[in-house]
Amino acid sequence: MTPVQLVIFDLDGTLLNTEQLVAEVARSVVKRHGKTMTLEAIKAGSGRKPLDAWDKVIEELGLEGVTAQQLYDESEPSLRARWHEAQLMPGAARLLWHLHSHHVMLALATSTSRDTLHRKLSGKDTEGIKPLFKAVNCGDDNQHGKPAPDCFKATARELDVPPAACLVFEDAPSGVEAATAAGMRVIAVPSILDKSAYPQPDLNRHSGCCEVLPSLLSFVPERYGLPAFTDHIHGTVPLTPPWRLKGTVVKGFGRGSKELGIPTANLDAASLQAALSETTTGIYCGWASIGASSAVYQMAMSVGWNPFYKNEKKTAEPWLLHTFPEDFYGEELRLMVCGFIRPEADFTTLDALIARIHEDANVTRAAMQHEKYAVMSKDAFLLETTPQTAS
Repeated sequence: MTPVQLVIFDLDGTLLNTEQLVAEVARSVVKRHGKTMTLEAIKAGSGRKPLDAWDKVIEELGLEGVTAQQLYDESEPSLRARWHEAQLMPGAARLLWHLHSHHVMLALATSTSRDTLHRKLSGKDTEGIKPLFKAVNCGDDNQHGKPAPDCFKATARELDVPPAACLVFEDAPSGVEAATAAGMRVIAVPSILDKSAYPQPDLNRHSGCCEVLPSLLSFVPERYGLPAFTDHIHGTVPLTPPWRLKGTVVKGFGRGSKELGIPTANLDAASLQAALSETTTGIYCGWASIGASSAVYQMAMSVGWNPFYKNEKKTAEPWLLHTFPEDFYGEELRLMVCGFIRPEADFTTLDALIARIHEDANVTRAAMQHEKYAVMSKDAFLLETTPQTAS
């Protein structure tokens, strides 16, 4: 393989979590025109320039008597006022600063216009990343947007790097298609659930889709000859900043205790809907507290669709590593999510699933002893009174 000299990132949905914001505004716009935004319409517009995206939405929803420019003009004021709210995707800051610190050249190739890019990177957590890029190619720099390869080719030319020496991170199928057409290797980090929209990955490809990852937290740089991460804590990836989630404990499917022998706490989906929509699926470790109690417990947590059981809704199922004498339904459960253990995975047998869950618990017990994680057990978010860590 040609050594990687340049890593090119898409912005929306890859580095920056703007997808939820865009979808929210788009739903309100099409609703005013008597239509309901569908997953197919969102997928069709994903990764494209704004006007191209609205053209696809019009086509997919059968909107009549309205142009892409009109819909853009309706949506843009709301978005302009809120772009600064966008947060970095999980693992984005970690990956960018890691590569930058090892003198790996970075670039940005986005369908976003330059004016909008400034707004998107004006938040307190995002303004620091723009200087990391040696080149920035925006949607208004090219005649043809993604899936055309223009933005990637132009970026490589500007930095005098051959396409074969470029590695691209993309979230949208149109972006994966564009990078492939440019002759570059590409890693897909999907922003839509339909994985069939992405090519079959092959690590040995000299161009095209090499991997489909659930998040940037799962990226292994050394597979591409890049410097390995050195920040792991007992096999976990620290989350910076940690996630703080809370919700009411409700009765779940009942399979945790009955089928698995693992009593997970089920959180009210409605109270967590907004938080879960922005949370990367996978297995995590952290701390938990219940109600007004001052006790803090280690916990391992699954976030996602649970492929073994084929859930239809995204859920968070924490397993508090402590034996409780009775249930605590109706209590508020607060979670300080400190580290990422592994991606969500499917299992062919129930025994394999149970064995892996217990392995995740052992990883959690070891990791939470580390000073960086242990100090988080005293966070004010978890505690109502004087902290007292439970075993």
